[in-house]
Amino acid sequence: MKNIALLAKDELELIDKSLNNLFEKNNEVFNELGIFLNSPQKRIRSLVTILYLKSFSKEINLNLLLACELIHNASLLHDDVLDNADLRRGITTICKKFNPNISILSGDYLLSLATENLIKIQNWDIITRFQNCVKNMSEAEILQYSLRGKIPTEQEYLKIIKGKTAELFTATLEGSAILSNLDKNKAKKFAENFGILFQLKNDLEKNSAKADKKNKIYTLKDILGIAKTQALMDNYLEEIRSEIGDLPQNNYSRGLERLLGLI
Repeated sequence: MKNIALLAKDELELIDKSLNNLFEKNNEVFNELGIFLNSPQKRIRSLVTILYLKSFSKEINLNLLLACELIHNASLLHDDVLDNADLRRGITTICKKFNPNISILSGDYLLSLATENLIKIQNWDIITRFQNCVKNMSEAEILQYSLRGKIPTEQEYLKIIKGKTAELFTATLEGSAILSNLDKNKAKKFAENFGILFQLKNDLEKNSAKADKKNKIYTLKDILGIAKTQALMDNYLEEIRSEIGDLPQNNYSRGLERLLGLI
């Protein structure tokens, strides 16, 4: 992952620096929120977007990527309340360090900062797209919560992961494509497929499976079994590789190809 991230080193460092300077850390909650935002993480949504755009030699819009990262981290703060989580990225959650209300307020605060960054872009289509993204993410979380303790249908499960995970991949790359005058439908399809595969793989990981069991959340392996889940993942992998094949062939598109083996 580190070698691939080097292809987007300057942009990722700028995101980190900008997130670190977003607000004054003048009390213990803001101090902890700053630590949370800058704790080690993949920034996979931003990385995919950067590599995709750089394969076309397009400029990166920092405000859009900051909005993406803020929305993602806000969703994690809210998730920690729903899951009563003790740890996030190896550190005590804000939910546990303070209380659930502070975690919710902190997530809402990050969403307000995301909105500020989107307004700076001055593109109503992108603002609307991200508004729908947050709505769809919330609807997916509500659906997942309503199905706790129940095995969902395959259609319900895919609806949940498209909303919870793939939606932010899609909004970020689709919005970037709009700004860069790229085909937004191709960008949308690629990002959605990548986001779905990312979540399918994540659900099979040991730590994720343990957390899902604790919270009575059933995933595709519980519906289809491991073998059929792997077959579905292979289908998504084949489709994504085909889409990468349609990109300009350079170090950045090859970086996306290599990233598939690491997510």
